[in-house]
Amino acid sequence: MPSAEYIEIMGPALAVGLMVALMHAPMGIEVLRRGIVFIDLAIAQIAGLYVVLVKLWWHEPSWLLIQMAAAMSAVAAAVFFRWVEKAFPREQEAIIGSIFILAASGALLALADHPRGGEEMQHILAGQILFVQWTEVAIFLPVYVVAFALWFWRPVFRQGFAFFLLFAIVVTASVQLVGVYVVFASLILPALATSQANRRNTAIALVTGVASVIVGIFISTYRDLPAGPVMVFCFAAMAIAARLIITRQQVDRT
Repeated sequence: MPSAEYIEIMGPALAVGLMVALMHAPMGIEVLRRGIVFIDLAIAQIAGLYVVLVKLWWHEPSWLLIQMAAAMSAVAAAVFFRWVEKAFPREQEAIIGSIFILAASGALLALADHPRGGEEMQHILAGQILFVQWTEVAIFLPVYVVAFALWFWRPVFRQGFAFFLLFAIVVTASVQLVGVYVVFASLILPALATSQANRRNTAIALVTGVASVIVGIFISTYRDLPAGPVMVFCFAAMAIAARLIITRQQVDRT
């Protein structure tokens, strides 16, 4: 494949990957702090389930209808999970994980008789980031810009229901762009590379996420491999490397 074709493919993919990584890194730290690791999987899978249902119920549904269904389902899930956090704080992780399993099973059942069910499920889980177009980048970019601005300049959006609402909106966009696997990896693995949610550790998580996206997209493009799984492994490798470096620096100081 000529270099120009590589650039044409990787350009939109890199833009989307960086959008996701920059927003997910700080959100992932908050998710770990709250102890609700499965919330990203649950909300992403719920949004994916409703995207599947809309496509099954309506013949060639409009893009706007799909977005509305995904967003409304994700916001409803955010309302429910906020209630769970207040009503059942000790069981919330188990409840969130159970909701994820139910949503995933629902999607499998809905697609059981679909002629392209396997392909649709793979798209939800692993995404198709290398097939993203610049038009999609332009459509979703405002979501990430606004979310990023609110997160860092309006701390209230890191607390209470505002967190769940903002999280749901971002994850709804992300799951359609990169799939459930990359959503989880980009939220949790860079956060695991850090030990505390202070400014320096947020920067480390951001760098870890960005590096994972760049390396993952280059490898998947040049080796002609599925981008989603490759990026997941890159997130894991970068997180381990960052954690080892941090641990070594802490040992050297003592």
